[in-house]
Amino acid sequence: DGGKAFTELSIFPRRDSGGKVVGFRGVGYDITERKRAEERIQYLATHDTLTGLPNRLMFSQLLDHAIQAAQRYKRKLAVFFIDLDRFKIINDSLGHEAGDQLLQEIARRLKQSLRAVDVVARLGGDEFVILIEEFSDVSQIETVARNVLSTVIKPVSIMGQECRVTASIGISTYPTDGLDGQSLMKNADIAMYYAKEEGKNNYQLYSKDIK
Repeated sequence: DGGKAFTELSIFPRRDSGGKVVGFRGVGYDITERKRAEERIQYLATHDTLTGLPNRLMFSQLLDHAIQAAQRYKRKLAVFFIDLDRFKIINDSLGHEAGDQLLQEIARRLKQSLRAVDVVARLGGDEFVILIEEFSDVSQIETVARNVLSTVIKPVSIMGQECRVTASIGISTYPTDGLDGQSLMKNADIAMYYAKEEGKNNYQLYSKDIK
């Protein structure tokens, strides 16, 4: 039918009485379903099942690779740590199904608000992270942060009710705020909690002064 299939073949030469190869014989198996199952397992290991975004494991790997590239080519990168405000209220009042729908919608909006080369992942619960590579000035990062805030705050209809959430964003940059993924994630998280303390629905750049 023109489709693709995976096969596993074992092929052996056939020889005549003098040892000359006169043909081949073999056994073939269709392993398409097995390959699809393996690909599915790999996908589930690296992606969030609810939103389809990369999960914590995959984001960590992508961040490490981005840092290596930034070191090699003397580039900057930024990590956004995003926590939704008031998500627990909506989740508790409307139920987990509504909460799941809201998370899926926020995931879709975050992807649409970013460039195709940027990475957005879900860590779990209502926590998301974004990786921005190759920026030249902090003002560019702040523009992205404002776009994310305005995207998240737009009302969304969930189970017949209009809901609205906001986000608190913490931002760390390489190499200023850390030279490895763990440090950048930790410092972006610290900045995010400071954003919440400052009234939520805002972003904060990491600084040693806010520890």
